[in-house]
Amino acid sequence: MMRFHTFTLTVVLAITATCPAIAIDLVLDYTLDENNEDWFGGSPEGLARRAAVDTAADFLSTIITNDDWSALPTLNESFSLSDIAASSIQNIDDVTINGSAESDGDGYEYSLSTSNRSSVGANEYIVYVSAFEFDAGTSSHAKGGWDSNDRRNAAGFALTEFNTWGGRIYFDIGEDWYTGLNPGINPSDDYGVQDPDKTPATDISTDNWDWSTSSQSWKGFDTGTIDPTANGKADLYATAIHEFMHALGATSSVIEDYVGVNGSGEFTGLNVVAEYGGPVPGDGGHFDFNTQSTVWNSDGIVSEVVLDPTSTTGDRKYFTDLDAALLRDMGYNVVSSLSVADFNLDTLVDGGDLSIWEAGYGLDASGDANGDGFTNGADLLIWQQEHTGSPGPVSSPTSAVPEPSTWIALLLGMITLQFRRAVSLP
Repeated sequence: MMRFHTFTLTVVLAITATCPAIAIDLVLDYTLDENNEDWFGGSPEGLARRAAVDTAADFLSTIITNDDWSALPTLNESFSLSDIAASSIQNIDDVTINGSAESDGDGYEYSLSTSNRSSVGANEYIVYVSAFEFDAGTSSHAKGGWDSNDRRNAAGFALTEFNTWGGRIYFDIGEDWYTGLNPGINPSDDYGVQDPDKTPATDISTDNWDWSTSSQSWKGFDTGTIDPTANGKADLYATAIHEFMHALGATSSVIEDYVGVNGSGEFTGLNVVAEYGGPVPGDGGHFDFNTQSTVWNSDGIVSEVVLDPTSTTGDRKYFTDLDAALLRDMGYNVVSSLSVADFNLDTLVDGGDLSIWEAGYGLDASGDANGDGFTNGADLLIWQQEHTGSPGPVSSPTSAVPEPSTWIALLLGMITLQFRRAVSLP
């Protein structure tokens, strides 16, 4: 004999839904690209590139939760480009401008005004995104940086909040880029399987991670194990994460001021030292080559940090705990994981997520917390266990669910249950 309960949730008090977290939002401006190569638009290939970069920005916007950056009522700034092969480009206003020849004689540099924007909203961080053919004298295939007119705390730098209006990232159209396997805002379901031996003698073929026997280090997720078309290509998603970190301020001068660097060039910030277990080998605006860390929100997967100076074709470097620690030392609030019950990905488990569960119940997987592909009562129990905020208004869905546990009593006395017991005959 199987017994089950159907129940109706009824809110007895008027409850105001918890507002979503307001946090730093990376606002991407593709105007410069549209006026030049239009590499991120138009064609299916362009839209795939744009989706990869947008997803990288969405990920960082989700996990960085600073919410106290005031608006800039006026914006009259500029940003620079270097190592561009063309001697002239179209600027933000779609006017042809000439570049300045670089000292190495191989390319041109440009200074561009943010003339299409007169202000920046509260908690917005503007990043201009574009793509050009790079000159033959550079080994870089993407570049990123922040505006030079930041607003640093006059009392000092350590553990203060890096705050500026934005920056720029741009990519070399001559590189062979991989734009597949878009992981979405929360990449943790796409990390695959790694050899349980974190210092193996050989790189086994049964996992998804690339182990280098020469450097004795994990290089990244081997995208070719999932999609053979990725082999030999640079990963656009991972590169975008890397360049966005530069645009958020991870450059030599900021790391020196905010994080701290000792005489050996090692990074000495409180967060990076705590994560790494001591001063971290550094290379100016990067961690040193082959620096290892655990992948963010993974089950102990080890990888080269995303802010390593180089990348390996065919591999995707995911954001790591050490990358997060560096941003924390720069004053950013970075969450360490996202709850499976955070259906709206605002870093809270609250009434907003309960509403999504309710709307998706029995219809789709929008409120699926346990990964079984369904939105049902089991997911509601997980929501309760991970609940971090006040529940929002709930209507009265009647649903067949597993035997209810004590979660009902924990909803602050605001919800009553009306049970109807049914019995199925053998």
